[in-house]
Amino acid sequence: MSEDLVEYDYELDAYYSNVSAFIDLDTANEITDASELSEAELYTRLVLNTLNPNIFLLEAAVHPMPIVGIYSRKNYEESYNSSTINDLNLVRAVTAGFAEPYSLSLFFGRMMVFKNKKSDERVGKNRAYIGYLLTIGDNSIKENVAHANRFMTFEFKLKGTREQKDRDLDWSFRVGAKMNENRNFVDTFYIGARRSSIDYKKSAFSFLYNSAFTALVEVSSNTFKFTNSEFVIEKKFPLSWSEKMSFGLGLGYLYTSNEKYNGILRDEGVENHQLIFRPNLKF
Repeated sequence: MSEDLVEYDYELDAYYSNVSAFIDLDTANEITDASELSEAELYTRLVLNTLNPNIFLLEAAVHPMPIVGIYSRKNYEESYNSSTINDLNLVRAVTAGFAEPYSLSLFFGRMMVFKNKKSDERVGKNRAYIGYLLTIGDNSIKENVAHANRFMTFEFKLKGTREQKDRDLDWSFRVGAKMNENRNFVDTFYIGARRSSIDYKKSAFSFLYNSAFTALVEVSSNTFKFTNSEFVIEKKFPLSWSEKMSFGLGLGYLYTSNEKYNGILRDEGVENHQLIFRPNLKF
């Protein structure tokens, strides 16, 4: 980390864009450089230092594609409905899997960084953390319709990003709870995982080195009945004409049970089965 007390970063993505501020809580000591650690050693070090926080993070995030889905259904309903082929709505398939259009998050925990010893470039996204995340927002999404709902999630999370010259690695493991002010949305417990790997020197068709997966399981916090699950496998294709650009194509399945909603949101019907089709460009 730099000598500054506060450091800023941002990320632009079709599905998850954010701007964040990192506040160093332990300015007397250098943030641990994990560049020489294996992935297993990194996880072990972070877990063992869970109760020794050194960072506070504030993040504002938006989900551009889900917002496009909301806008399309609200303002171009005829075109939105005409995008349905054999009961599959293409707009919904491309935008499904996101519970809110935007959010504000506060993170408190332990962080390590990956420094580039061959240059003086800033750390940027090259960080790994473990700790506690509080997220708030005022809208929730059901089938491309935004509903007023002040919500709060609290989760324990292990997350990191490492960008090297020839390879990028992202991971996220989380367990948490979500509480909703709008009682048409059921409060839930959930567990989720995501891991993404891109190797710009390997074959673009290699699944081992150029792929990602996302998994989520959620249950009602009152009845422990299953509310929804999501699983997405994504194939990454490094673009040969660019050193650090790749195209991703995700294919997955989202199951939503009637237990996810109460009142009018349940009465109006629930799309139980949803195919996910998720194209994306990383640069």
